[in-house]
Amino acid sequence: MKAKIIQYKIFIFIFFILAICGCQKYLKEENPSQVTTDFLYTTSNGLQAAVTGLYTIERGEVSTNQSNDFAFSMGDAGTDLDFDRAAVPNFAWYRSDVNLANESEVKSWWNMWYKIIERTNEIITFGRTAQITDTEKKTILREAYVYRAYAYFWLVRKYDNIWLDTIPTTSHNVDGRSFSVAKQSDVYSLIVSDLNTAIQYYGSDWTVVPGKFNQGVARLLRADVALWQKDYQTAATQSTTIIANGPFSLVDPTTIFTQDGRDNTKESMYVMQFDQFASGGGSSHSMPLNFSGITGRMPGCTFASDLGGYGWARIHPNPYFMSLYDQKYDKRYNAYWKNYYTYNNPAFDFSKLTYHYGDTLKPNQNSLLVGLNFYEYAMPGCKKYWDWVKVPSATASYNNVYIFRYPQVLLIAAEAYMNLGDNVKALSYINMIRQSRILSTCPNQLITSMNQSVLLDEYARELGFEGQRWFLLKRLGVLIDRIKMYGGVTTFQGVPSPSTNFYLCRTNVQSYHVRWPIPQTAIDAMGGFPQNQGY
Repeated sequence: MKAKIIQYKIFIFIFFILAICGCQKYLKEENPSQVTTDFLYTTSNGLQAAVTGLYTIERGEVSTNQSNDFAFSMGDAGTDLDFDRAAVPNFAWYRSDVNLANESEVKSWWNMWYKIIERTNEIITFGRTAQITDTEKKTILREAYVYRAYAYFWLVRKYDNIWLDTIPTTSHNVDGRSFSVAKQSDVYSLIVSDLNTAIQYYGSDWTVVPGKFNQGVARLLRADVALWQKDYQTAATQSTTIIANGPFSLVDPTTIFTQDGRDNTKESMYVMQFDQFASGGGSSHSMPLNFSGITGRMPGCTFASDLGGYGWARIHPNPYFMSLYDQKYDKRYNAYWKNYYTYNNPAFDFSKLTYHYGDTLKPNQNSLLVGLNFYEYAMPGCKKYWDWVKVPSATASYNNVYIFRYPQVLLIAAEAYMNLGDNVKALSYINMIRQSRILSTCPNQLITSMNQSVLLDEYARELGFEGQRWFLLKRLGVLIDRIKMYGGVTTFQGVPSPSTNFYLCRTNVQSYHVRWPIPQTAIDAMGGFPQNQGY
């Protein structure tokens, strides 16, 4: 009987992966470790191993395809803040001459979240009846509830029309399954229920373990969901509960994305772990390269950690984004971004040149600092993904990656109270961030009036290129207008854009781009699941 169950589960797993990925070939799976489903879903150790596997699936999105698909979303591509030169730019440019439903980022995120959903359905369904102590059960299941809620929350915001399922795939239901578009109200009901259950199971436990979900993350997501539902009181209650009871606090911005601070600052709520020597660490990725220029190729320069190391110059903040910072007083301007590059090769012969070692690279300074070259060598780099440990010329990074940070909680609280009509409280939370980030000598350190424009600007300064911008603009109903005004780049330091592609998003973007297309592979696998309008 046990062998038969194993065969069923293997078949189910293969079917699910093939259905989601659109693959036509069946794979042969073996079980050399003799780890059975009885062990995975009936024992404490097995269930915990299954939960750990959820983090592995999510980390896999960072490690595949040169990290392009992950960098695309985390780098706020296709918003008002980015310049997407390469990587996977078709969606950032909102091209109408390609089938965006076939783009890799559209497929890979859908696939990843539904893999996680299938696994969480199994963990939750079988874990509820597992013969383990109630304490063990809650400790394990709370993470699975957060993961399922997080997966559906990401999917419903990005695609709008999705498939809702909470039942594990078995030999009894694998045939004849119906794939229909779920009501968004039903999706949000499940998300809220899962997060409320998780929060209940966390109880008074606010422990933060690097690389794992915790009560703070569960409540942050619950507050964010409430904003989407315009339930501002719940958003306020959840965010202020984190502020009052959680172990989180703001730290100096110069210490957050550094070698020592990336894991364990008080701002760390959920940080993906990639340490190759740590238990549960992930494989290497290429995130730093996507956000670094190729400055090291410039004569007179060499790859160095303080210039971002080896880079591909694929995703950069645009000039509009950088204009939001007060360069003199805002510590984030230099802590989060590399805004200038210098000739740093002491072995290079500068004797016959007008520029010298230590000078800043400037447009038209030499024949290589013109047009596209200047954009590749000198565009601002995002330090939030730089790797200060790896050899500068290396292409593989084991840098940990921030997903949720404490400032988002303060911004949610500020927005919630603004919408509740309590501007005093709203200002108090947004000014907590500004007091930490902006020098006290700044005459405008504190904000004195609160509105949506103020909120948008502070979100950008603090959380820009951390994967929140697209969702924020969509939720506030300003995504299309903001892209038309600020998307891409038309000129940088007086150098006109060398390609119209770099700002075509402004004219290409259409109203239906407030949602992604359903991946064509998923439509094919699900037997005609409807495509989103416009694609």
